[in-house]
Amino acid sequence: MHKEVLMFKPVRIPFTEEQLMNIFRSHDSNGDGKLSWKDLKAAFGYLGSRWDACRAVEALLHAGSNHDGYIEKEELKKLVDYALKCGYTIA
Repeated sequence: MHKEVLMFKPVRIPFTEEQLMNIFRSHDSNGDGKLSWKDLKAAFGYLGSRWDACRAVEALLHAGSNHDGYIEKEELKKLVDYALKCGYTIA
């Protein structure tokens, strides 16, 4: 008798805008309301990025409108939009 083996692919569910907002806010290491490169690197690492340092630089370039090296509260929506385009999923 032949047994059939079923193979399942894991389901990858994308993060929501609200989830990403909370993840980035939680990585504000000193609570000043701004995300530094180091904070962003940690957040992208948490999201599973293979190149968290590069993603942090790209995020600063994409979302940091005043080019001061930080993502401020007003720029957080742009950061989340960038992360959504990157396609991070819940494993």
